[in-house]
Amino acid sequence: MLILLILKFVVVAFFLFMFWRRPSLNWGVGLLTVTSAVLLDTFLGTFNREEMLNQFGFFFYVISGLLVGGAAYWLFSLFQPLQLAGSASRGASEATTSASPTMSGSLVQAASPPLSANPAPNSDGVHFTPGTDETGTAFDRQMIYEEVRDRLSREDVLDLLFDLSIQDNEVMNVQQDMHQLIINMMALTEARGQTGQLALAVERILTPPAPEALPRLEKISLESPPTILRHYLLAHYDLEKLQKTAVTLGIDWEQLNVTSKKSRVRDLLHYLYRRNRIDELIDLMHANGTLGREA
Repeated sequence: MLILLILKFVVVAFFLFMFWRRPSLNWGVGLLTVTSAVLLDTFLGTFNREEMLNQFGFFFYVISGLLVGGAAYWLFSLFQPLQLAGSASRGASEATTSASPTMSGSLVQAASPPLSANPAPNSDGVHFTPGTDETGTAFDRQMIYEEVRDRLSREDVLDLLFDLSIQDNEVMNVQQDMHQLIINMMALTEARGQTGQLALAVERILTPPAPEALPRLEKISLESPPTILRHYLLAHYDLEKLQKTAVTLGIDWEQLNVTSKKSRVRDLLHYLYRRNRIDELIDLMHANGTLGREA
């Protein structure tokens, strides 16, 4: 009896630790399910089990169904990342990208020597096979995944989504944690043939371009990539100037994300792109730049 009690305590402690370490809906459901099951079993074991079951009646089957449903949901959520990674890996050889083969960094490798088709899985059990574009440039998708997982914050990953024109609802859901978000992004970029663009975007996040390396203001236009606008605003606009820009454009500054300057810039651009008003921002930037030179 004591051994069984210790075992129950260990199981509950494990789920509590995992929920503390990786707070998410799936581990919360798992913790609630296990704790409820242990408390119910302890309660029935303390009193007369048969008499208590008769007292519960149909309500006992309702509780049991909820516990079984919670356990099934937890198991499904636990294995979902592996399913997403597998679906992303199966189409790796069909990916096509537009990234330059001379891109700096270690995320892009030459087609020779050939890469292993079955890289060893890492500590979290997720692995990605390499992808090669039509020019023969091979992308080490496993390395891209590990760089994003180990070196980028959630803010950085959200910047990646913006730079790759990925809508939040395409890769996010209410039950996911950061790990699942990265895997969903890897799967979607591979399916869209954006692996090369992803590698380049990760390099730009890790080593942002210096302000002097960005295009001059007069060169920025509607055809400029969103990432150029984002980097330009980050480099040349402080929070006060960003707020004045938003107010001039009739945007409620308080409605934008308040966590950081990067969030403000990203949300401002999202707002304007979704409403086809990015030309107003560019015109205002040019006007302010002209006034600054005249002053």
